[in-house]
Amino acid sequence: MPPAKFADLGKAAADLLSKDFGVGKNTVELKTKAPDSVTFTTNGSHKFGGAADASVQAECKPYGGLLVKGKIDTAGVTTTTVEADGHLAKGLKLICTAGTPPLDKSGLLASASGGFEYAGPMVTALGSYDYLKGAATCSAVTAYACSSGGVGLNYDVAKGALKGYTAKLAYTMPTYSVTGTCNADGKGKLDYACSLFHVVGPDMSVAAEVGIADSKTRLAAVASWAIDKEATAKAKLDSCSMLGLSYKRKLSKSTTLTVAGCFDLNLDASKTKTGIALALAP
Repeated sequence: MPPAKFADLGKAAADLLSKDFGVGKNTVELKTKAPDSVTFTTNGSHKFGGAADASVQAECKPYGGLLVKGKIDTAGVTTTTVEADGHLAKGLKLICTAGTPPLDKSGLLASASGGFEYAGPMVTALGSYDYLKGAATCSAVTAYACSSGGVGLNYDVAKGALKGYTAKLAYTMPTYSVTGTCNADGKGKLDYACSLFHVVGPDMSVAAEVGIADSKTRLAAVASWAIDKEATAKAKLDSCSMLGLSYKRKLSKSTTLTVAGCFDLNLDASKTKTGIALALAP
């Protein structure tokens, strides 16, 4: 089995700490599938005291190994992605993406990038280059037994300068995982973090993260309870005295509702926010 992608190292803890805590806006997601297997995903959101945003994405597979995606949003930005998996070599995926600027800006294209993903027995590697922005990114991960390690780089080709890098080391077991991360922004600032994910039992999972940056320490911990087969509750507390609560329930086979809130334990009302997310997949 190939090693995990670089972005997936520590993903279990990161997802538990961040997902289902969307506050400050209400969101709706609708997924539908046409008879010709074209999948449409419509997203809409409304920020409290702000404007509404929406996007529509169509996705299809014309033939084996080829995936085409097209997306347009209310800002007038259109994005097209073409992925070819396994056509040149086993485990190699080629990706081309192009995007237009918003309607209030001039120009034919705002981004045009090409990249690859490779998954082999000993290494998983990703790379991309944006021809218009001159930005290149790459990452590689290797694994041995239960341990995985990788590094990701951001490089500005136009300036010939390294914009930043991230290194990760992960140890994964069936019921828990530990991930260490070192991130550099290219300006001499370093951010160290360590996260833990633990499946306590069939109905409970916990995660925690501690980080150090600019001589300041941050800490966050979260717990998730499966109330029943259809409902999950989560609670999160961080070192900024912010308490996050969420309740997620599957109302039907095609409908899921999530209600979340973020509350300041120092009783600062301006930091208290709520949010509702509705996902429909008929």
